[in-house]
Amino acid sequence: MKGDKQGLFSDPALERHFTGHAGGITQLRFSPEGTQIATSSSDSSVILWNLNQAARCIRFGSHSSAVNGVAWSPTGNLVASAGHDRTVKIWEPKVRGVSGEFVAHSKPVRSVDFDNTGHLMLTASDDKSVKLWRVHRRQFMASFSQQTNWVRSAKFSPNGKLVATVSDDKSLRIYDIESGECVRTFTEERAAPRQVAWHPWGNMVAVALGCNRIKIFDVSASQLLQLYVVHSAPVNDVAFHPSGHFLLSGSDDCTIRILDLLEGRPIYTLKGHTDAVNAVAFTRDGDKFATGGNDRQLLVWQSNLHTYDASQFEAKSAMASSGCDTSAASSSSKQSLLSGTSKSNDLSIRIDPRQSLAYQLSDDNFQVVDVSLESGSESCSCSAQLDEITKLLELIDERVRRLEGIYSL
Repeated sequence: MKGDKQGLFSDPALERHFTGHAGGITQLRFSPEGTQIATSSSDSSVILWNLNQAARCIRFGSHSSAVNGVAWSPTGNLVASAGHDRTVKIWEPKVRGVSGEFVAHSKPVRSVDFDNTGHLMLTASDDKSVKLWRVHRRQFMASFSQQTNWVRSAKFSPNGKLVATVSDDKSLRIYDIESGECVRTFTEERAAPRQVAWHPWGNMVAVALGCNRIKIFDVSASQLLQLYVVHSAPVNDVAFHPSGHFLLSGSDDCTIRILDLLEGRPIYTLKGHTDAVNAVAFTRDGDKFATGGNDRQLLVWQSNLHTYDASQFEAKSAMASSGCDTSAASSSSKQSLLSGTSKSNDLSIRIDPRQSLAYQLSDDNFQVVDVSLESGSESCSCSAQLDEITKLLELIDERVRRLEGIYSL
């Protein structure tokens, strides 16, 4: 097992530091192959950051107001962005790619997500609804509308059969795609959930809460499995490691936490952001993760979680604790919940990369290529062609239906 000089496991390490947005980063996602990151921002743009040192970045600026969410299709051939302007843009992640638009909701769109096939898409909105779309035809298929307040996020389960939604009505709801029925409802008393993430196994979800907490639920058993109180301010985002053994979180307290779910404890507290951390995500293989927030910074980290050994944690924590700050944050696992007790001390290893070379060598001199539907670029003409083709297909469908009606007479 690869580790440090003392033979212990390796800690996460900052690898890249990007700046380029004029507003806070609201969401981020790695491309399926892990070589690019898409970030949405309150500055009305999406930027594609290419992790290749020699590459250029692409800024997509077709939204007329803040962009609240972003998603990659599973094959990486499409990116979708959810805007405060009530639209969802869908586009090829290159300078001269086809672009299109969904006028999806009557109020701002908060999140967008692709299913595991890339054929279906979910959108969640302040109009209290979640909508299901067929991507290729930009066709509305169904609506999930039991929420009574803004819907912050909606996510497909890994197998694409279920949908998890979190709303300002303080609910987590699970819908069955095939029937359209709400099959599970979890209600929070303290504060509304801000984000939701599916466990890779598809039987659990993690919820980031406005009351500084993280909860993990067993969906099939309708049961709370784990509760973590490891942040001192609202939690904005959570992401499972692909192994399912770790959870990443970002908070208004400017920190990132890594939780060991098997042991039920926080193992890392990461600093580096100077304002709220709004977005966290792992690569598909879990080797890297990225964080972004209101300070406009995008930090890319080497996770090194493949080296982690829980049996060495207390020894490593004790070695790292000298000269470091302490925290009153606590965590509780399923066992401590059942026994009614919680751990009062936080032994997590603190890491602050702001003195590191990787942090100081900020990648802020990348060549950024601006792409906008309104700018008269080729993507605009391609979008018009796509609209024309879609309209022609609809006309053909209508004529076929008329002919079938005549034939049946």
